[in-house]
Amino acid sequence: MAKPVLIDFEQHSKTLIKTGRGAEFGENVHFIPVIADEVRALALAYPLCFLKDNNTGQFGLNVLTGFEAGENLYLQGDQWRTHYVPIHLRRQPFLVGVTEEGAKPTSDNTVLTLDMDSARVNTEQGEGLFNEQGKPSDYLTQMIDLLGQLMSGNNRTEVFIETLLEHDLIEELQLSITLKDGQQKRFDGLYNINEANLGALSSDNLEAFHKKGYLQACYLIAASTGHIQTLVEWKKAAQ
Repeated sequence: MAKPVLIDFEQHSKTLIKTGRGAEFGENVHFIPVIADEVRALALAYPLCFLKDNNTGQFGLNVLTGFEAGENLYLQGDQWRTHYVPIHLRRQPFLVGVTEEGAKPTSDNTVLTLDMDSARVNTEQGEGLFNEQGKPSDYLTQMIDLLGQLMSGNNRTEVFIETLLEHDLIEELQLSITLKDGQQKRFDGLYNINEANLGALSSDNLEAFHKKGYLQACYLIAASTGHIQTLVEWKKAAQ
């Protein structure tokens, strides 16, 4: 479980952050949350899907990276098989905290925090948080900008998904794969774009979707499911 603390020069002047990739940093996950702003980059290499939160019933946008817990088929040791790594992983071990418990994050009530339980946090190697003058280092400034992108992107993604639901454009994805030994595995709980309903939108709605960038995002998300076959081939090769 994350242990977020406020970043402070006196407490963290000697803190360093390991910036490598790999399972040791918690990247061996089979789903990764993403934001709508990333869809164009992600659709080139990952299968995108929607997942429903079991507790809230809300949908979130994700990429599928494996077929079972602890499996990331894009990860080979400390290297990724694609150039683009989702922001959710790149921003770690930093988190956005809120000054009021239970409040929705906004630009007025958020603070930058550091997960002290992360394997990236140490005092021996990596990027420093502050320079000799006690000012945020270039690295920390980049992370602040990245978290800003993530926070604003989360808000836009929520609106995007709400719009899709309003127009009945999210449907359950029927996914069944055949493994190397001939075993068939069925996966439930994945959702994607309902292309039939997308094509049946009125001209006014299509124009509105186009202006907001939703139309392109929908087609990219739908087409990205073709990458599932790549995951299947990687899975078979690893068996």
